[in-house]
Amino acid sequence: MGKKVTIQDIARAVGVSPSTVSRALSNAPGVSEELRAKIRKVAKSMGYIPNMAARTLKKTRSNTVGLIIPDVTNPFFIEFIEGVDSVFFPKEYKFIVGNTDEDVERERIYLEWFISHGVDGIIAAPTAEKSDNNSRLYKRIVQMGIPLVMFDRIFENLRNSVDSVCIDNATAIYDTLIYLKNMGHEKIGLLLGKMGIYTMRIRLKSFLEGVRNLKLHTKNSWILKDLFPEKDALEKLASFLKMKDRPSAVISANQSLTRTFLKAAKNEGIDIPNDISIVSFDDALENEFYSPPITSTRQPAKEMGKISATLLLGRIEGDKFRPYKVILRTELVVRNSVKRL
Repeated sequence: MGKKVTIQDIARAVGVSPSTVSRALSNAPGVSEELRAKIRKVAKSMGYIPNMAARTLKKTRSNTVGLIIPDVTNPFFIEFIEGVDSVFFPKEYKFIVGNTDEDVERERIYLEWFISHGVDGIIAAPTAEKSDNNSRLYKRIVQMGIPLVMFDRIFENLRNSVDSVCIDNATAIYDTLIYLKNMGHEKIGLLLGKMGIYTMRIRLKSFLEGVRNLKLHTKNSWILKDLFPEKDALEKLASFLKMKDRPSAVISANQSLTRTFLKAAKNEGIDIPNDISIVSFDDALENEFYSPPITSTRQPAKEMGKISATLLLGRIEGDKFRPYKVILRTELVVRNSVKRL
């Protein structure tokens, strides 16, 4: 287990007293600017996180929880937050939302802020799975004894250490492929967001396995990755939609991608579903009002929020059982965005 870096460790590294380090880090007088800068640089390099709430000494809770959300404009995460709120509000818990915008540096800043302000626990949909720094930071959070629940996404190295709430991605993708095959589609494409994220990786893997098992057809040029941010995504999608040899249907890996795809199709004069069909991951309310309404994989986002909040409260109150791994099923909502061939 990693050891939490203390003021004493920094003092030894710099060659000053712990009180000097404390004054430097808290902006107290009595330390030169040159020494203050040196101490802060060493503290950062050692991975020190100031603990303003003195977690190890405090006897009371803050009744505050940190929530890491990758994209607050995505309806899935909005519904998730509603589920969290329905559990926390009656318990008089406040939660602070950190919107990372899929940026690992923003995520790190929020996590360190949560820790330093003494939150009782953290619920997180982590950004990049291969971001070593944040992976280590999440691991340190667990080692510090701060309850952590991961939802929608999870780091493999923490799979057996933290509670998690995810959907059955493999079955969701497989059900979609079976539906498309039954509608006569054999040439299928896939739209993916920022790679390195658990959901994108597992949905790609499940898609390739499903295509192979169901004897469908795809190509590398039909699997569009890193469709993020929107401006870049629109350019890639425009090129894709201009291809003469394109699939008859695509699966969009999340609601934000669906929006962008529909915008690109409109820009290029592509008719849905006559020119190309689409099934969307996430069933936002807006999908009912598009023309045509979009066939979607409905995730139980609000239920995921309720379960995540309930698990975290249990840990805060002393639940010592082994980590829970909750996997929820999805539902395919059939509308009119898939043409029967």
